[in-house]
Amino acid sequence: RGPRGRRRTMSHDAVPSSGPVAEHSVAVPGGTIYYRTQGSGPPLVLIGGGPSNADTLGALAGHLATGRTVITYDRRGYSRSRLDDPSQPASIAVHAGDVRHVLEDLGAGPASVFATSVGALIGLELAAAHPATLARVIVHEPPLGQLVHADDQASFDVELDRDDAGQALDQIAESIGITRGRSLTGSDDRPEARRDDIELFIHRDVAAIADYQLDLDHIAPLADRIVVTAGEDGRAFYPHRCAEALAAALGIPLIELPGNHAAMITHPAEFAACLAPLLP
Repeated sequence: RGPRGRRRTMSHDAVPSSGPVAEHSVAVPGGTIYYRTQGSGPPLVLIGGGPSNADTLGALAGHLATGRTVITYDRRGYSRSRLDDPSQPASIAVHAGDVRHVLEDLGAGPASVFATSVGALIGLELAAAHPATLARVIVHEPPLGQLVHADDQASFDVELDRDDAGQALDQIAESIGITRGRSLTGSDDRPEARRDDIELFIHRDVAAIADYQLDLDHIAPLADRIVVTAGEDGRAFYPHRCAEALAAALGIPLIELPGNHAAMITHPAEFAACLAPLLP
């Protein structure tokens, strides 16, 4: 990690080959979860933000899979994960339970977790509810409105265009300083097949984020297993301020990683190089 205040020039390195990727599915209450494993060794679960699926953090997984079993998955109802009743809501606690089922299916644990954005809420809830499953939880810019001032919260509470989920996701991205849908080459990358995932995120999971309240009394005893991170380029935005507030509440340092809220997607090689030393 560079000194605080220094802007990095981020490179676009090729994804290394880390052996075959295995596909799995596991039954969970109300449906099935699709997940992938890559590499071998102690388990590391990657939980993405927004409407992410098993592909979203695939490049990051490739850079971290040497000496680890890296797990990525489709959140319930997304892509290849199926729901018995798609109209049912899903709380952050339900999403955390899905990750626990994945780990139980693998017979793996205690596991490490890297989780970002809404994924960071899922990782924190997993730690609070099922601490025995986890060795370390590294969270990146969790949107924890309960911990920040009203002015910071207001900067994130944009009036979403619910009739156009893609536009609503663009609004959220703009409010936190990122441009959605740009691949490593800078080209537009919005697969039509993922429209349903974006709809599900906007109409189901955004509400779950707003409703979530982290139980600090349950999480505080685990502070020695929690690492709170934020992007160097995101200091002016709400998720970075939430990360600052969480680190302060737990009495642990905030660690800055390169880039902005989406750097683990846009610059996975450099992000992985800074993330790896934080893992057990």
